[in-house]
This record gives sequence, C-alpha cells and structure tokens, in this order.
Amino acid sequence: MDATSFLKSKFFQLRLYGALTIILLIAAGYFTYTNVMNFLEIRSQTANNEVLFERLDDNSQQIEAELRKIKEENLDLIQTIQNQLDVVLPKSEDYTSLTRSLDNFASEIHRLKNPFLISNLQFAKSKNNSELAYESMPFKMTIQSSFDNFFKFLKFVETSGTLSDETRLIDIQSIIINFVSPTGTEGNTSGRDEINFNVAMNAYYRSPEK
Repeated sequence: MDATSFLKSKFFQLRLYGALTIILLIAAGYFTYTNVMNFLEIRSQTANNEVLFERLDDNSQQIEAELRKIKEENLDLIQTIQNQLDVVLPKSEDYTSLTRSLDNFASEIHRLKNPFLISNLQFAKSKNNSELAYESMPFKMTIQSSFDNFFKFLKFVETSGTLSDETRLIDIQSIIINFVSPTGTEGNTSGRDEINFNVAMNAYYRSPEK
C-alpha cells in the first residue's frame, strides 16, 4: 500500500468514528425529545387532576435524571475521542511522545536472542502543507533486528493511527536492508540471521489552526 492510500485509509477511519459519534448524539437527542413530549402530553391531560400530580412530578424528575445522564455520557464520549485524536494526530510535532512510543515498542519485543535495537534516531524539519488538515514530520533511524521482530515492526507501522490502540500515525517512506550472518559479524547477538536496516519515515500531526 503506497503512502497516499495508507493515509486515505487512516483518515477514513477517523471520519467514520466521528460520524458514528454524531449518530449517537442524534439518537440521544431524539430519545430526549420523545420523553419530553410524552411528559408534556401527560401533564396537559392531567393538569387539573390533583390525584395524578405526584405521578407527573415523579415523571419529571425521572426525565431530568435521564437528561443529566445522557449529557454526562456524551461529554465523556466526546472527551475520550478527543484524547484519542490527540495521540493519533497531536497538535504539534511532539518529538518526545513519538520517541517514547518507539522506545516502548522496542523494549516490549527486544530479547538477547531475538533483538530489536534502535539507534541514530534523527528528526528532520516538518513539511508544511496549507491545503491539508495535517502535516508530516520526517525522521529516520537504524535498527538491528531479528527476522521475527522485523515483521512485527512492519505490523506496528501498518496498524498505527488507530483510535482504539491510541498510537501515533506513522508510515514508511523508504527502507534499506542489510542481511547479517550469525557468524563472524560484530554485534550479532542472536546466533541467527539478522536484519540491519535504515528506515526513513513520516509521523503526522494536525496543522496549526489559522
């Protein structure tokens, strides 16, 4: 999948998630409207009936409680989505969080006999694009890896940018691979064939508001 198709796919997922949120809010609004109209109808029919006044009062309190609950739940949902978006597409380059994310990934999968070591991580000047809602921050690094962890890295990049996993949106621009023999090679720790590769990537973030 080329970079353009990859980005279109990721942003389609974000738009879909936002659309589902709007549908939820509309449904909540319809629920509220229906309950309020039912309440008003009952109150109109029984306004002159003192016997049913207490029932109306209870119904009113119940509707008010439901309204508060819906409002609180929607606010929590909106805040959750906003927090997830701030991770997937932060408001700035946010080098620190990206570096921490890469370090955490490496720490999770690196083993002496199954290595994944990142070195020479370098960031370049961001590429501004006034026509898009996002901008890209190029970076590159060198990685010493086992074959298994190499494919885990590719999967990590492929699934980046998902709201559910709350991972920064990144993609690969180019990659240069050197295969390392297990014997007679300095730095080989696994005793098996390894891959040393240089990879150039982009990390994405939201364009500053004008």
